Amino acid sequence: MQSRGGPMSFALDPSPIPAAAPPTLDAEQQEVVNHRSGPLLVLAGPGTGKTTTIVEAIAARINDPVDPLPASSVLALTFGKRAAGELRDRVVTRLGGGLLPTVSTFHSFAYGLTLQHGTTEEYREPPRLLSGAEEDVRIRDLLLGAVDDGAIAWPDDLSGALHTLGLANEVRAVLARAKELGIEPAQLQRIGARSGRPAWEALGILARQESEVMVLENVVDYAELLHRAVLWARTPQGRRALHGQIRAVFVDEYQDTDPLQVALLEALVGPHTSIVAVGDPDQSIYAFRGADVTGIFDFP
Repeated sequence: MQSRGGPMSFALDPSPIPAAAPPTLDAEQQEVVNHRSGPLLVLAGPGTGKTTTIVEAIAARINDPVDPLPASSVLALTFGKRAAGELRDRVVTRLGGGLLPTVSTFHSFAYGLTLQHGTTEEYREPPRLLSGAEEDVRIRDLLLGAVDDGAIAWPDDLSGALHTLGLANEVRAVLARAKELGIEPAQLQRIGARSGRPAWEALGILARQESEVMVLENVVDYAELLHRAVLWARTPQGRRALHGQIRAVFVDEYQDTDPLQVALLEALVGPHTSIVAVGDPDQSIYAFRGADVTGIFDFP
């Protein structure tokens, strides 16, 4: 390659990236880093070095002089691609490259589970993850079709909103929360009937139809993705696989977990697995999408 100053050449340096020097930790941070068994909940506000502590705890488990864990046995979960990317970059810098632990969002980890442990057909043709906008259109069309066919009795006072994506978005939120809370379509239908809420009763029927259509079209939404991962993780086969592989779990922003995410954590943490959850109830900002801050108070 030519440059203004003459010829320029490039060389690939295969030597490993030098590991970053460990930071200085206070006594409480060091206690988190030293944790090796069972559950540990860390309550920490902004600016207290939460991410630094998680990174050091991950490095300590992998580089432990007495009982080092392979990188494949360490799992770190957080919220959002950006947060996961930043945490992964810091782990890479701290470890200096090499084999790395899994650092991902809950949904990415759940998707990986469904692919890794699904059938051959599911591996060849994995389900497509729907965006929120796509799901709104699907639900609107399903709802309109079900009302036109007489499959559900939709309340007259809400009939004017049937064609709107705004209503579809609200319906999607209700169905997602039902999945997160473990409420099956038939249960939702019964709840609506007992409470005198015909819309909820209709949504119970719609939820069953939506699940059937998802299977036929080989698509999933975020709630269904987690739901499938939890169902598999609770099976004897799933527990054996997860408990045999994962020995240390780290969760950032635990206050933003929803019931399905907590259920997934409960399923993948075995008797010989340590879990460190870091969060701050005063920073819970995702209640609108199902996050339940009470989960942080019910932590084991």
